[in-house]
Order: sequence, then structure tokens, then C-alpha cells
Amino acid sequence: MVYVFGKLDLIREVLKKPRFGLITDVDGTISRTTSSPDEATVSPKCRHYLTILCRKLTLIAAISGRPATQIKEMIGIDGMVYLGNHGLERLGEGDYELAQNTKDYSQVIKTVLKELTPSLSGEGIIIEDKGITASIHYRLCLEPESVMKRILTAVKSLPQARSLQIMEGKMVINLLPDIGVNKGTATLKLIKSYNLEGGIYIGDDHTDIDAFKAIHTPQSDFQGLAIGVISKEMPQDLTKEADLTLNGVADVERFLGWMSEELS
Repeated sequence: MVYVFGKLDLIREVLKKPRFGLITDVDGTISRTTSSPDEATVSPKCRHYLTILCRKLTLIAAISGRPATQIKEMIGIDGMVYLGNHGLERLGEGDYELAQNTKDYSQVIKTVLKELTPSLSGEGIIIEDKGITASIHYRLCLEPESVMKRILTAVKSLPQARSLQIMEGKMVINLLPDIGVNKGTATLKLIKSYNLEGGIYIGDDHTDIDAFKAIHTPQSDFQGLAIGVISKEMPQDLTKEADLTLNGVADVERFLGWMSEELS
């Protein structure tokens, strides 16, 4: 694993690109991981530096499993692009876009959660209905490993869940429409729609791996770097795809501060 602050010259080269974009995950990246998703808040330092960078870069985007409106409320910076529900939603300046073929999935999610809730209630499990996706958190459970297996078994046993993609995260099981849209496809779409020549993606979880692969996809006139945020729960596959690493949210604050100074 190569530490960001040991390779600043490499990052400087990418920052020289005229059309440069920064894409960041939210929870565990610019917001510290909390016991409950409702308790999470974006680091004030990260918000401060992102506000500065928003005036200097072609694109600043935040992407998360949370709904797009919720991400915007958490960060609260005008001029940013907010990608919610793992890239299925896109919220910008006055415009909102939802991925095609998702119309019927809100009912599928409701049906699946209605079936799951009686068997999964209690034991510290938190179930989130996010409209077209859902998340089942088990961080508060006394035996998270066994609870995770029980959740997966319960979901896979439901015929109603066959049209859903099951994606594991840090102490969470995500249920998404199985339509080929993820953080990776959303990242590629941003690169193309903003004609980016350079970019950095910062993330810390399983769902960010698709975005890391996307930012490495060979594209003419584009150079991208993937930065993994290290934590105790970080998946090993993330470091395999990362070019560089940072040590937790405090290091992300430091890095965004360095970028702000570098571009002044």
C-alpha cells in the first residue's frame, strides 16, 4: 500500500490536467463511521475544503448508498453533484436524474422488507428503506458474523428478492436493483459528461471497488487515481484496486486541505 503523502508529486501531475474532477464516498471517507447511519455527520474540515475546491475544479461529486437528497443535506455545498443510492440517482444544480428501469423497484423493496422485518427485528439490526434500494445494518449486533449469515440466508430465500442485487458492505447488506448500475458506471458517466482529463476517487468500502476499476478504465486523454481510506473494517480487495491510501477520515481532511493549498 502506497501512502498518499509519499507520492504527492504523482498527484501534482494529475492535478495539472485542465479539466479535473474529485469524486468522494461519504460514510467512512468524509464522515466518520457511526453505530447508526442517522448519527453520521460530515467532517466540518472536509466540508470547508470541499467548498474551496468546488470553486477551483471542473467537478466535485459525492457518491453514497444514501439517497441523493440526504447526501446533499449532510454536505450542503451548492455546486456539487450528489449521486445517491449507489449511483442510481443524480442530483445537481436544480436537476434530478434517476436511472432507467428503476420505476418498479420501490414496490419490490417494500415487499421484500415486509417479508424480512418480522424475522430480522431486534438484535441490533437496523433496516433502511431508501425507496429503490434498502440497507440492513448489523453493526450493533453482539455476534455480527452470524447475524450477517442469517440476513443473507433470509434474503436469498425470498422469491421476491430474485430481481435484486445483494451487495455486502462494512457491517451492512445492501439490496439494489439488478440493472447494471453501480458506483463504477456512475463514475464513468461523470467522467464522460464533464469531459474530464484527470480525476481522483476516494472511497473506503466494497461498493467503491467498482468506482476504482472505473477510474482505471483506459480512456483517451484521462488519467485517474483511486485512493483507498484505511480502517479496521476495510475490505482487502479495496487495497488491491487502490493506487494510494489514506489513514482514516482525519487523513482525508489533511489531503483535501493539501489539495486546496496546492490549487490556490
